[in-house]
Amino acid sequence: MATNYSLRQLRYFVAVVESGGVAQASRHLNISQPSVSVAVKELETSFGMQMFVRQRSSGMTLTPVGQRVYLHALQLLKHAREFEQRALGENDVVAGEISLACFETLAPLYAPGLIASFKERFPDVTIRLHIGAQEKILEGLRSGAYDLAICYVQGLSASIEHVALLPDLYPRAVLPKRHRLAAHASLSLSMLADDDLILLDIWPSNEYFLTLFDDAGITPRVAYRVPSIELVRGLVGQGLGFSVLVTEPPHAMTFDGQKVVTVPLTDRMIPSRTVMAWHGSAALTRLTRAFLHHCQAVIEIPAHIAPPEGYVAAPIPPGFTSRPSKAKLST
Repeated sequence: MATNYSLRQLRYFVAVVESGGVAQASRHLNISQPSVSVAVKELETSFGMQMFVRQRSSGMTLTPVGQRVYLHALQLLKHAREFEQRALGENDVVAGEISLACFETLAPLYAPGLIASFKERFPDVTIRLHIGAQEKILEGLRSGAYDLAICYVQGLSASIEHVALLPDLYPRAVLPKRHRLAAHASLSLSMLADDDLILLDIWPSNEYFLTLFDDAGITPRVAYRVPSIELVRGLVGQGLGFSVLVTEPPHAMTFDGQKVVTVPLTDRMIPSRTVMAWHGSAALTRLTRAFLHHCQAVIEIPAHIAPPEGYVAAPIPPGFTSRPSKAKLST
């Protein structure tokens, strides 16, 4: 028996799953709520199965069969994007849709400029941007939800291909403006050993920062574990401790009007590496390859987070990252 469904219905269904509800999916898709609801209901009717449990208190939850359909839908939508990209590429046209994920701390600094400059060159390209933690990005690359991801190399598995987007970056101390060491040109972690630490508690950043202290032979006094860079800076600005960050805004002002000072660290540290990643089972298409090359050519280290002149970093140890990428590029 033939079943009628559309890619549009599958996109709306996936958006509802990933957004957590119809209202959230509607905002993400910029489509009316009734249109999203009708598409999902039509999909359930076409296949004769209930994909969601709808409850007033907890919203929409996938049924077991809905979870399986969701995974199948991700793969089908991935193949549809690849089909579109390759078909357009037959006529040397750079067009189609890219599903791009970006690690949450990197996104504000890099994603807007990269997307805007690429669309200026190729206005017929649609880039769907997804922001999330590293776990979500890895899951999305494996499932086919994302074509590409801008993230840190830490935590990538051997199945994820990647190429560097930026030279290696190095962590720096973030201090309250009135901190006793704020006027120093550089610091070592040992000079801050007795201060409270405000830890950016997002994996793999949290593991990376704590490793820096372990390597320096210091047990940090973690006062707060928080999930956002701006909240870290806000707590530091109020004098509640110091932090160590790699990526941060170019301005010294926190959201609540305080000021922080960023000081280079002299410790020989493992660098942080920003990469473009994709699942190794798929070759890049003409479109995704064009976006990757564009990002490599355009992206720059902001002056405020560039390493100090003459800094020598510790090498990345074996096993700390996945193997060097042997990128599979298709034409």
